[in-house]
Amino acid sequence: MKKLSDYRATLKREGWAGLVRQAGWPVAIGLFSFFLLKGLVWLALAYGGLEMLR
Repeated sequence: MKKLSDYRATLKREGWAGLVRQAGWPVAIGLFSFFLLKGLVWLALAYGGLEMLR
């Protein structure tokens, strides 16, 4: 089983199409979900921090 860093390197090097070709759809969907959730968490933390300052 490959590591997350290997998949991220493939994503940077070959893009989403290369990731799907090399690892398959489940891995591509999982990585997309991971980055989406990570971004949403950062937005929630930033919004919560701004609300605390008010």
